[in-house]
Amino acid sequence: MSKIEIRVPIQLYPKKDPVNPCPCQFRPFNLENKSGTVTWLVKVGEQVAKDQVICEGEVEKKALEFPAPCDGVLCEICISDEDKFTYDDVLGYIELKE
Repeated sequence: MSKIEIRVPIQLYPKKDPVNPCPCQFRPFNLENKSGTVTWLVKVGEQVAKDQVICEGEVEKKALEFPAPCDGVLCEICISDEDKFTYDDVLGYIELKE
C-alpha cells in the first residue's frame, strides 16, 4: 500500500473564527523559520477524507488547521501532541485506499 506524507507547508491559513472574524483569517500565514506545537484530532487507524482537518497547530498564538492531503487511513504519527514542528517537517502518513 502507498503512503502519503502529511508535511508542514510553507504557508497555511489560520483557523476560522465564525464568532470573531478577522481579516487575518483570510491571509496565509508563513511558516518558514517558525515553529509551533501540534494537536491531533484523528487517531492512528481512523479513516480520513481529503481536506478534512486532521490536526491543528499553534504558531505565535495563531491556530492553524492541517488538512488531509488525500482519502485514506491515518497510519502513522511522526510528531506527537504538543511536540514542536517546523516548516517542511513530516507530521505523519496516510495510507491510501485501494
